Amino acid sequence: MMLGVDDSPLNLGVIPNAIAWLYRLVDERRRTTGARFSVRVSAVEVTGRHETVKDLLANFTNPGIHLRPLAG
Repeated sequence: MMLGVDDSPLNLGVIPNAIAWLYRLVDERRRTTGARFSVRVSAVEVTGRHETVKDLLANFTNPGIHLRPLAG
């Protein structure tokens, strides 16, 4: 599953796990090197004959995380 089946950490899908891994790596590098990072993440699904695009992160918000629609 791309997103997972519920909010349980044991049932997270590919996208939440990939984002969590990315932020763990960024935090580790920040702590060890003092570097600062800016991260942009997109997750879209393209389906069907007419290539319908669906934003897979549209329903997820969190304080401190700002989601913007892609320009286009």
